[in-house]
Amino acid sequence: MGKNILITGAAGFIGSHLVKEMLHFSEDTVYALDDMSGGCLENIEEFSETFSDRFIFQKIDICDYERLYAFIAENAITHIYHLAAIVSVQESMADPLRTGRVNLQGTLNLLEAARQAGAKRVVFSSSAAIYGDEKSMPKNENSPEKPVSPYGYEKMMAERYLKLYSSTYGVETVALRYFNVYGPGQRADSEYSGVISIFDTMLRQGKTPTIYGDGTQYRDFVYVQDVVKANIAAMNTDDISGEVICIGTGRKTTVNDIFATIAKKYGHTQPPKYEPARKGDVYGSLCDNGKMRKLLGLQELVNFEQGVMKI
Repeated sequence: MGKNILITGAAGFIGSHLVKEMLHFSEDTVYALDDMSGGCLENIEEFSETFSDRFIFQKIDICDYERLYAFIAENAITHIYHLAAIVSVQESMADPLRTGRVNLQGTLNLLEAARQAGAKRVVFSSSAAIYGDEKSMPKNENSPEKPVSPYGYEKMMAERYLKLYSSTYGVETVALRYFNVYGPGQRADSEYSGVISIFDTMLRQGKTPTIYGDGTQYRDFVYVQDVVKANIAAMNTDDISGEVICIGTGRKTTVNDIFATIAKKYGHTQPPKYEPARKGDVYGSLCDNGKMRKLLGLQELVNFEQGVMKI
């Protein structure tokens, strides 16, 4: 018998990949929530027909505690993947009240609803934005936390709530600190989307993208399917409640590297445009994934060049 699984943010980039994996490779019934403020119905609408017996989608805002709790309780949800969030650092800089309601209060709503309904485990999508511009590299679970944006603070405080609910209320929780996730289906229709999807879309169309800063800023880019595997492992590994686990490759890729790799993919020969760095952006980020490999067993990860070709 499969479990009753809830995925919040199910119509988003990572959420929809997780939905697909759960439906194709498990017998679980998948209950999916999204308020559609950032998600795309096209990401999940095919599942309503193909898996009509065990895929149930509901449009619910996680800020609406009463509806959220009722949905979890009425469907006897036992395991929750919490991905719903406003993921833009720039949007959090412009409107911290709105992002705080969703990213922090929404997470607290989810945890309390899970507790009241008797759910067993919550796996939370956190972020390396928690580290901010702290200089030590690579980052691990014990690195100093110095967020430079409301988004980073929201994720940091949400992790605190997870640990509290694990230690005080007995709800099993695991926080996964994603580094920079990329892959097929990532939106490129706004300036705040992932740089890889923006570059890929523009270069495919023969346009020249803009790099903010000098292009030497770097990230640890992790392929979306590896993030899905990390989520599933975190849900199904015993004795890790209360843990925070960094999810990344341990490999450094600069923005200039991204441009060169994707330009080569499409035979683009023009150099990029450069403009000043944006406020709130972090210069460098690199993951120490030793804990991920040890606790979750993820060893073979998609390398950047292979991942870019799959977009």
